[in-house]
This record gives sequence, C-alpha cells and structure tokens, in this order.
Amino acid sequence: VGSVTKLDFKKIINLFHNPNIQIMPRPKGSPNKITSEVRSKLQNLLDDLIDSLDLNELDANQRIKMLQIALQYTLPRLQAIVIKDDVKDLPLFID
Repeated sequence: VGSVTKLDFKKIINLFHNPNIQIMPRPKGSPNKITSEVRSKLQNLLDDLIDSLDLNELDANQRIKMLQIALQYTLPRLQAIVIKDDVKDLPLFID
C-alpha cells in the first residue's frame, strides 16, 4: 500500500478546514433536500396529470391497466415467507 507524503497529509488537513466541502455525510434521519424537492415536483406533475385524465374516455382494459399501475405505488408489497419444518416424524408404534 502507498505511503502518505507530507503533501498528501496537508491536502487532507486543508479539506477539513474548507467550509465549502462537506466531509461527513448527513446525520442519520435528516432529510435529503434535493430528494424532497424532486419528489415534491414529481408529485405536483403527477397531480396535474391525474386531474387532466378523463376516465370515461378510457376503455375497460386501459382503466384496469391504470389501476394496476397505481396500486403498485399505493399498496405495500408483501414479502415471501419461509417456513422451516423442524417437526420430526415420530414412530407410530413404540417398541
């Protein structure tokens, strides 16, 4: 593995003193500003799109497909359950 020179060490120290560079990640649980802004704009776009749809103009297959897509984002998905069979077979008759 390479060794750290004095120049590299000075660069690392300067990174910690530069207020424009964020070294540490966001604290756990703090909101991500960019993600929340994008999510908000997408939500507004979807709201406008849904308001502009006329369900009476769609045929039955299109309405079912739309419902199927919408349910993927509204209902939680079920996870597969693994059942362990730890029951041992006991003899029918005891000798």
